[in-house]
Amino acid sequence: MNQVRRTTAVLSHGRIVICVVVAALSASPATSQQVPATTAIGAAISQNHVTFPACATVIDITKPPYNAKGDGRTDDSDAIQKALTDTMGAHKILYFPDGTYLVSRTLRYTKKDSRGGDAWGFNWLQGQSEAGTIIRLKDGVFTDADRPQPILWGGGFGSADWFHNYIQNITFDVGKGNPGAIGLDFYSTNSGAIRDVQIVSQDGAGAIGLDLGNDMNGPLLVRNVIVRGFAIGIRAAHSVDSQTFERISLLGQSKCGFANDGQSIAIRGLYSENAVTALNANSFTCLLDATLIGTGASRSIPAIQVGKTRFFARNVTARDYQTAIAGEGTAGDPGPVVAEFMTGKPTSPFGGPVQSLNLPIEETPEVPWDDADAWAVVEVPDESADASPALQKAVDSGATTVFVANHRKIMLKSPVTIRGKVRRVIGCGNEPDYFRASRPDFIIANGAAPVVIFEHFANINGGVVVDTDRTVVFRSAGTHLTFRKKCDVFLEDFCGCVEPLPGQRLWARQLNTENQGTHLLNDGATIWILGYKTERGGTLIHTKGGGRTELFGTFSYTTTAGKLAPMFVTEDASAFVFFNEVCYTGDPFTTLIRETRAGVTRTVERGQGGIAPYVGVAEDK
Repeated sequence: MNQVRRTTAVLSHGRIVICVVVAALSASPATSQQVPATTAIGAAISQNHVTFPACATVIDITKPPYNAKGDGRTDDSDAIQKALTDTMGAHKILYFPDGTYLVSRTLRYTKKDSRGGDAWGFNWLQGQSEAGTIIRLKDGVFTDADRPQPILWGGGFGSADWFHNYIQNITFDVGKGNPGAIGLDFYSTNSGAIRDVQIVSQDGAGAIGLDLGNDMNGPLLVRNVIVRGFAIGIRAAHSVDSQTFERISLLGQSKCGFANDGQSIAIRGLYSENAVTALNANSFTCLLDATLIGTGASRSIPAIQVGKTRFFARNVTARDYQTAIAGEGTAGDPGPVVAEFMTGKPTSPFGGPVQSLNLPIEETPEVPWDDADAWAVVEVPDESADASPALQKAVDSGATTVFVANHRKIMLKSPVTIRGKVRRVIGCGNEPDYFRASRPDFIIANGAAPVVIFEHFANINGGVVVDTDRTVVFRSAGTHLTFRKKCDVFLEDFCGCVEPLPGQRLWARQLNTENQGTHLLNDGATIWILGYKTERGGTLIHTKGGGRTELFGTFSYTTTAGKLAPMFVTEDASAFVFFNEVCYTGDPFTTLIRETRAGVTRTVERGQGGIAPYVGVAEDK
């Protein structure tokens, strides 16, 4: 029988705060004089206290059979490792109430699930609060700096098949006397994110705070993350599959704040306080909105060191460094205050301005995290039964949050309309309409909440139709998204397709599109993208009808039919593109740009120009 229930049972317990990070941030110099008031620089400690209704999908690490103590004294390594192994690939939420979970060895994801079959990712570690949920390494256990080891190893099994993995609202603390420690080694493909996380070393020692250097790692999103201490704060490497960062704070590294040694990355909102170089860009890098504060001997070095690569920066302020930017190519003022900087020569088929469009950037809106008594929980034991009636009943129950608590598959035979008081629809990495029995699966209609958020669905297979002018957010979700009415739309860690209407506004952070044919059509809309990863053949973005498209990274993984279509098409519209391509098949895009103005068409073929950046600005009429 399908079940819909309201519940007041809440998973929550304890608290502890890392005051040193709070104090360090509160003492940081103000940045409002260097950047526009609407620009977000650096990370902030999340104030969310995340709780869930009690259900089989949410696994509390402190409850049987795991019984982790979280008291800062008991070694919880065995309990946490058993929980990780048991829930691997199970589309469940491994929940850590506030507490300090002491560990003495590396916690490891496994390629096998609890039944012995292959796991393909779909792991979600969730803390109650960023400052209060701490996984702490015992002092003096990772002492070999030449053989670093992470607190948590999050995968990387030799293929790009480790999907939809999340770590949220947790602090990773490597303690003291651990020069061989890595705070977190994270891996995810197609979708995945680290959000509201701190990675700290109590004595500054350690090899790497956040290591994303495994091959084929991404696309993924790192958002609102603080790294304090370590030799290197964040490391990226290898050529695929791209990584996107927003609101990052790097404090007190001893070698380099952020090292990009091979990956295609896009960063927005970087704050650094360091005596060393804040960013070593040795591979394709795009940087927006950064404040880089030098300390100690930093006046003799640049804040950003650029290698032999394509690099773009906008709105960067460096203080107490020799200069903001140094390295290959100087198409712009190297600082200390940089309005816009790029290496290499931009491509503009019709000439004209060679700077970015400076479209307005809006932050992804939030809605309050509701108490459990405001949730409706939908559990459908039989995945072959039609869950549409149960879901619609949950929506119409008066709840503000609807939780789809099935572990993976759920059958939908008719569309579910999101209306009434609902402002959040949340899954657990599950796949509504796995059997594709409905078109669409959800219709977002008018309702009481001005913002509606869909999050944590691996794939909504039958698609979503937006039939409202309310603001819509899709976070850590995949689907085909179409519109009947114009509304503001925000995509964050989104894997799928979107079809905006003329006059619509869309902001995307980490957008992954892998369809054949035209990947994204902008017909008269305004679209801003931080981190766009694509696969397969077809035009990646077609901008027409006076539309405006601004794209900052990351790359096309061209795997099929690169000769079939131009990579970017612009017709009487405006586009700024800073983008990369990786192709191992010998069939990259032949035509990079086809631009038309007032009936005149010009193309840019491979070897005649590039897309890092491409600038096409329609004339004002």
